[in-house]
Order: sequence, then C-alpha cells, then structure tokens
Amino acid sequence: MTNSPIEDYLDELLRRTRADARTTRRLLDEASDHLRTAAAELEAAGDSREDAEREAVRRFGPVAPIAQATMRRSARALVSETLLAALFLGGCGLVAVGLSGLVALVMNLLFGRSFVGGASVVGFSGGASVAETADDAVVLRVIAGLVGALVLLGYLAVRRRADSFRVLPAGLVDALGAAAFAAGTAVLAVVSADQAVQAGTPGVGFALSGALVALPATVLFCLRAARALLKVG
Repeated sequence: MTNSPIEDYLDELLRRTRADARTTRRLLDEASDHLRTAAAELEAAGDSREDAEREAVRRFGPVAPIAQATMRRSARALVSETLLAALFLGGCGLVAVGLSGLVALVMNLLFGRSFVGGASVVGFSGGASVAETADDAVVLRVIAGLVGALVLLGYLAVRRRADSFRVLPAGLVDALGAAAFAAGTAVLAVVSADQAVQAGTPGVGFALSGALVALPATVLFCLRAARALLKVG
C-alpha cells in the first residue's frame, strides 16, 4: 500500500526520537507491533486497510509526547547506568586491593616482612617499622576488600531492581575497567622495579603484590569486554 498511515507515523517517530540506536529501534519495534495488531483487528471488523491504519494511529496517540517521554527515560537511564557502573568498578577496585593484601600476606610468610615493608616503604609510610608497614599492607587492604565486597553486593541488589532500559554501549564499562587495571598494573610494576633497582628486594612486595592482582584483573575485564562486543556483533 503506497499510502500507509502506519509507515508515515513510524517515519515521523524516527525523525523526532533523540535517543541511542538501541532505544530507538526498540521503540519503533514496539510501536509497529502495536499499530499493526490494532489495524489488523479493525480491518477484520470491516474497515478498509487504510482506514484501519489511520484509526490505529489515532488511538495510539501523537508522536511528540511519545518521543519526549522516550528522551526523558533515556536520560534517566543514562544517569542511572553511569552511577551503577561507577559503583561496580569501584567495588571491583576495592576487592582487588583486598586480594593484593592476601598476596602481601603470602609474601610476608614466604620472604619475610622486609620484602613488603622494606626501607624505602618505611619512609613512605611516615616512619613506621618494617613489621608494622608489612602488616598494614595486609590488614588495611583486606579491610578495603571487604568493603568492596559489600559495595558489589549492593550493586547486585540495585541492579536487579533497576529498569531494564539500557543506553550505555555494550562492553563500555568492561573496557573502562580493563583500562583502569592496565594502568594500575603498569604503574605498580614500574614502582616495584624502581624499588628493586634502588634498594634491592626490601619493599619490592609492597607494589608488586598489587601488580600481581591488577594484571589478571586486566585480562578478565578485556575478556568481558570482548564477549560483550561479540554478542552485539
């Protein structure tokens, strides 16, 4: 049919909608399904196809309010997803800190406290003893990890109740996590290498324990980002 009120309506809805591609596609699919179902029912009741489509469009309502409501919903979803992403990445970062504390504990047991709380690190920590610095590298980090676990539990609880409306590109949050952990790996590796050059093994474990956790975290987030992008593709 060359004159299709439904097609004209969908074209106008597409022109007026200012949302991301996924949201726009969903909106058009839902509107099309609703309009065509209503038109089919009206046509079955005796209306011509064009009259049935015109009546279905009239009942569905004007384009402008629908487009505006979608834009507002998209903006709210963007803010909500951004905050949730920050909560997720922050929680993951704290858990990684906690795991680095466990790595530091293993280093203390295997190589002695000076490997983690060595001379240069003592100066950095304000004059604390080697033993105190080594122990703090374990205790304070593990506490941070427990806080991170609670943050992630809160994230999961909020995520379950959150609107299923999604606007952030697939894989973006995981890519940001991979970039952050990659940067952390590089910085900590450089610090531990510099520590080894300047003072030998004492204090190397302080930064190295973090690098040994940040590296696999980088790989994990890279895999998550790649999987999300492959699903989209």
